[in-house]
Amino acid sequence: MDGQWLASPWLIPAAVGAGVVALGLLALMLATPVYKHIICAKYLFCGWKAVVPLVSALPAALGVFLLILVFAIMDGFVRETREMTRGTLSDIIVDAHMEGLPHYEELARRIEAIEGVEAASPVIQTYAVARVKPRLSSIKPLVRPCVIIGIRPGEKAEMGRFHEYLQRQRGSQYAAADLLNVPEAWHRGPRPARPGCIAGVGVIGAPMSSPVPETMREGAGRRVLAAFLAVPAALASLFVWRAGRRRQGRAGWTVATILCVVVFMALVAAASFMPVREVQITRPQVIDFPLLPYGGDLVVSTIPIRPSGALAMEAGGIPKVSSRAFTVVDRFKSGYWEADSSHVYVDFDVAQQMAGMDAQPAAEGKPAVPARTNQIQVRIADPSQAETLVRKIEDVWRDFGRERPEVGVLQLSINTWETQQRMILTVVEVERNITALMLGVMLLGFGVLIGLISYVMAYIKARDVGILKALGARDAGVGSLFLGYGFIIGVIGVTVGMTAALLMLANLDPIEVWVNRTLDIDVFPREMYYFDHIPQHTSPAWCVAIGAGVLALSTLASMAGGLLAALKQPVEALRYE
Repeated sequence: MDGQWLASPWLIPAAVGAGVVALGLLALMLATPVYKHIICAKYLFCGWKAVVPLVSALPAALGVFLLILVFAIMDGFVRETREMTRGTLSDIIVDAHMEGLPHYEELARRIEAIEGVEAASPVIQTYAVARVKPRLSSIKPLVRPCVIIGIRPGEKAEMGRFHEYLQRQRGSQYAAADLLNVPEAWHRGPRPARPGCIAGVGVIGAPMSSPVPETMREGAGRRVLAAFLAVPAALASLFVWRAGRRRQGRAGWTVATILCVVVFMALVAAASFMPVREVQITRPQVIDFPLLPYGGDLVVSTIPIRPSGALAMEAGGIPKVSSRAFTVVDRFKSGYWEADSSHVYVDFDVAQQMAGMDAQPAAEGKPAVPARTNQIQVRIADPSQAETLVRKIEDVWRDFGRERPEVGVLQLSINTWETQQRMILTVVEVERNITALMLGVMLLGFGVLIGLISYVMAYIKARDVGILKALGARDAGVGSLFLGYGFIIGVIGVTVGMTAALLMLANLDPIEVWVNRTLDIDVFPREMYYFDHIPQHTSPAWCVAIGAGVLALSTLASMAGGLLAALKQPVEALRYE
């Protein structure tokens, strides 16, 4: 752990920020009269009433702490959700819906010819049901809805992180083109060879709570709590010491001061030197217990769809059902429950036959029907150019339709993956933004509180203001004293709040474990969420914006006291002195 802070990405921004603040303070001191700095220091650090302005920094610190902490967690949820919903989708999806798109190979090659497009691969997607016969005879067979996704494994692996989500063939130990191949050792007896499939863990699994071992830093939560308690202990020590100085000779205040200082030093020592060690813990987490082993049989049934969009029918108007038995060669887990509980990946040609989208020769006076596909997934070199490439693909499609009139009036949906998943992404982003807005409104309330404290301080310091004006200080100079007071209060609040927030974010999971054990609750139940940790993402830009905003708010809020001081006449201020 020692020396890791030197490699922290926060080191350079923090050093630059501290240097800018220091230069700003130096420039402010050189550009303003010296008496202002003396008076500001007297307001903050002299007399027993100095505790009041220090306490006024706590609202600013609390606002910074909550805004950074809550936004980091909510932004973590947004980013984790984006990663999960991104899943195996490509950058751009050309969707022909259920009726299918003919001549897709030619269209895919034209799309690949667009500058900025790296690959285009056809994909079959159709709804089906899967019959799961568990390996345990005591469990009855299950029938579950699913989505058959026909892929060309070698091309699909290039579209995203599909290889990373596999449970048996994860990584690069297997060639991408062989992901659906059934090992020779799995062939059982004389039965015919069956094509392989990759099933989502939710399709062939049963969700159940199971204790999962984790490595956690024990003691980190207590250290953070001690650091947080050290702040009010320091304020209490200062208050008792100031009050004791006004009551000389009373032993009780001296004893109270010593006790407060001892408590403060004990908390600082605990926050700095309390031992932290890594321990193994177990806590419940939802896992999908596989009902089928690798090499097990999964029967999938679907209803083929004709080019017109009508279902294929048997004699008598009964829908024609296409069924196929597959061998489970792998399980798929992306972390996105909608995909993990429904997707079954099979070979493109097999899915095309089951969905009735394979080529049909001419027969009995009927023209030949070309092969079709549901989607063409496109990978691009620069994701920031996605919208531009969508428009170029739309132009290619219009030219293709004019050259191939037999395609007909086919309505394609050409979208980026974000547009395809906009429903769930919009929900979590709106939640994050509303939370940040509510906390921002609360911070404005803290600004009003700082303004009231500044007003009270101007009233308390009326005698000092009168003396300054009697000695020739201008109204603007006296008013600017309180702006400096508010700025210093903002600096203290931002420093304390940001330090506390970053400290808590750095130890979020250990703190959660400690709170769960201490209060016997479950702050972040793994049975409810599909995350194995509390998501978080700390944005340096957001931290800088919050710090600058609180500094500006604190400085402007102190104008209430500044206006009162500037408008006060020296005769009125000294009238009763």
